[in-house]
Amino acid sequence: MSNQESNSKRIAKNTLLLYFRMILIMVVSLYTSRVILNELGVEDFGIYNLVAGVVVLFSFLSNAMVTATQRYLSVAIGKGDEKYIQSIFSTSLLSHFILILFIVFVAETVGLWFVNTKLEIPVDRMYATNVIYQLAIATTSVNIIRIPYNASIIANERMAFFAYISIVETFLKLLVVWVLAITSGDKLVVYSVLLLLVVIIIDIAYWYYCHRFLVANKFYLKTNKKLFVELTSFSVWNLFGGLADVGYKQGTNIILNLFWGVSINAVLGITNQIRNAVVSFIGNLQLAVNPQIVKSYALGDYEYFKTLVYRISKYSYFLMLIIVFPIIFNIDLILEIWLENPPKHTAVFAILTSVFCLVDSLTGPLWAAMQAGGKIKRFQIVTGICLLLNLPVSYLFLMYGYVPSVVLIIQIVITGFTVGVRVLFVKYYLQFSIRNYVREVIFPIVFVTALSLPIALYIYAGTGGYYRLLLFILFVPIMCCIIYVCGTCKSEKEMVMRTIRTKFLKRK
Repeated sequence: MSNQESNSKRIAKNTLLLYFRMILIMVVSLYTSRVILNELGVEDFGIYNLVAGVVVLFSFLSNAMVTATQRYLSVAIGKGDEKYIQSIFSTSLLSHFILILFIVFVAETVGLWFVNTKLEIPVDRMYATNVIYQLAIATTSVNIIRIPYNASIIANERMAFFAYISIVETFLKLLVVWVLAITSGDKLVVYSVLLLLVVIIIDIAYWYYCHRFLVANKFYLKTNKKLFVELTSFSVWNLFGGLADVGYKQGTNIILNLFWGVSINAVLGITNQIRNAVVSFIGNLQLAVNPQIVKSYALGDYEYFKTLVYRISKYSYFLMLIIVFPIIFNIDLILEIWLENPPKHTAVFAILTSVFCLVDSLTGPLWAAMQAGGKIKRFQIVTGICLLLNLPVSYLFLMYGYVPSVVLIIQIVITGFTVGVRVLFVKYYLQFSIRNYVREVIFPIVFVTALSLPIALYIYAGTGGYYRLLLFILFVPIMCCIIYVCGTCKSEKEMVMRTIRTKFLKRK
């Protein structure tokens, strides 16, 4: 068996484990979000999403650090340098402790002032708001400690543990919902306390696994100063990307609050549940592949590196297309089943969020390619500025009286433009061919979408209710056939047929 075939099988195995995790998590999460909305009410649900979002806004620094940690660990593991792995892990963990101190300082000064003076929150809920703000800071701090352990597990491709511990976390959150339903206190505060306890339990599990099964993942206070500077420098250029990603998402939440109040934050919180569920489908695929992208580049296997980027870009879009079509064309029924009485604007927000996810599915592999190459300075600055344009543009449109859903339309347009910018960067810094990218990725996804959309519109126009939903479910296998015939190349078709013969026909 060739090395590439072995890597492909490992990717497939890890992807299946992650999808098993995702399906269970998604089902439980959709149920818990409905119960939480009912238990907290629209106002408190909006307050929690808004206040927790302010804390998340300050944690963009951790996003930069996790990227650096995963990248350096994947390279070291690919080269088999155990001492270097140990040094990276210890240095990363120390960096995250320092990062926590900085985030707590900023959150307790600038953040606390902003929450109490600028946000539109009912006066009678200000005390509860301040309590959950402090709990959100604690939860974020504990989550940051987990990052080096999480990065190590992913870099080592220990997806079985990653899948199982995520399932445990999901069921603990389900337990939180059940406790919330029987509690008699301030449910907003109780909910925040219980979530903090869940995060602490999961952190302990991560610590135990890494210390027990990953021998190179033990913390030593003596760290490599040169590596510390190198990790920090790499992270600094990721700050723009981290700030842009968290900034435009949480900043949009705040801007909507300034113009429309906490009720629209509840709507955004609901649609973010949909976004998280939908994105997890391609997120799992990309999570399984990213370590191989980094390792193939580190080992100098550039053809395999480029092939992975092309294929995962295309497959991410196809997978997202299969998911969002039934959601977009059945959104009213889905929301009625899920939430019974969804808040105003939820359907429009959900449809636009689904379209955004479709466009955004192309960004992950391009981002992973640039991270693998390590040439991220200008890449992060330029793409970060592009994404941050969401904030002033959204503010201007809302100031001139546009409906709140306009912010999502703006996100779709800017994200599409940013995909083009990312493609230009991989061309100039990693010697990717734009012609090959268009041929291998853009042409297939446009062709498949153009063939699938008229059929979807025909089903939508001619049916309704549960019958329409059933037809869209039955339409999924047809879309898979369209993807196979029109969206894959000859070698990919041969790989699919070979897999079918060895895994299914051989057993018969």
